[in-house]
Amino acid sequence: MGVLSENDNQLNFFYYSEHKLSKEALAYAEASDAKLRAIDIGKSKITGTQWVTLAEMLNKKVVDFLEKEHPVFREKFDKFSDVGTEDAIKILQNHPEVLVYPIATRGKKAIQVKMMTDILKLHNSDSRNAPNE
Repeated sequence: MGVLSENDNQLNFFYYSEHKLSKEALAYAEASDAKLRAIDIGKSKITGTQWVTLAEMLNKKVVDFLEKEHPVFREKFDKFSDVGTEDAIKILQNHPEVLVYPIATRGKKAIQVKMMTDILKLHNSDSRNAPNE
């Protein structure tokens, strides 16, 4: 996958297909009025630059994408560890199951999908009012 598309007519959905929430939210994403680009991070590697871009779009850090209670994370770090960006990227690239929430982008807007219906925030072709989380 190349750079992140900022096309308002394309909905990018980054998810791990083994998570229940991802499967449910994907169904909502498929119903979007935009062209869907679904990226299963368990099958397609996301570059470090792309993870950083997603974090910037959300005003977060890459480490905020990690489920710190997940056994894979706990095996390497405790939940209070100061995990840097590079470590967080490597964890996501090698253990995509630790992604805490799917991420959706449309144009310059991005959301972490914490509930399956959150994806609806980006459905409308006029997504200018969608919040950046």
